[in-house]
Amino acid sequence: MKYVQYFVIAAIASSCGFIVHVFSAEWLQAWIAQYMEGQSVIPSWDVRYIAMLTSLEYGISAIVLYWLIRDKVIKYGKFKAFIILSLLLTALHGALIRQPLMDFVVGNPIEVALVQNAFKWLVWVLMSIVTVYGFERVVRKC
Repeated sequence: MKYVQYFVIAAIASSCGFIVHVFSAEWLQAWIAQYMEGQSVIPSWDVRYIAMLTSLEYGISAIVLYWLIRDKVIKYGKFKAFIILSLLLTALHGALIRQPLMDFVVGNPIEVALVQNAFKWLVWVLMSIVTVYGFERVVRKC
C-alpha cells in the first residue's frame, strides 16, 4: 500500500510540472514573439563564459545528490553507483524515457530520436562518472 501512495505522490508532483508546461505552452511563445517583435538579439561569445560559470550549478547539484544517496548506492560499487546516478540525473531532466518517446511519437524516426537524445544522455553519464569517481577519490584520500 505504501508504494501505491508513493506512486500517487509522484503522479501529483509530475502533474505540477505538466500543468505549468501545458498552461505556458498555450500562450508563452506567442507572447514572447509579440514582445520581441522589432528587437534584435545579437549572439555574443561572452554568453559562453556566463554559461560555463553557471554550469557549475549542475556539478554542485550532482555532488549534493550523490552525497545524499551515497550510503545507499556505494555498497554496489563505484561502477553501479555511477550508473544509478546517471539514470537519476537523466530521468530528473525527463531525458531518459519521456523526451525520446515524445520525439518518436511526434514523427521523428527512432534513429533520429535516439541520436538527438544520446547527446543529452552523454552529459549525465560523463557528469556521473566524474562525480562518483571524483567523490570516492576524495573520500579515500581524506
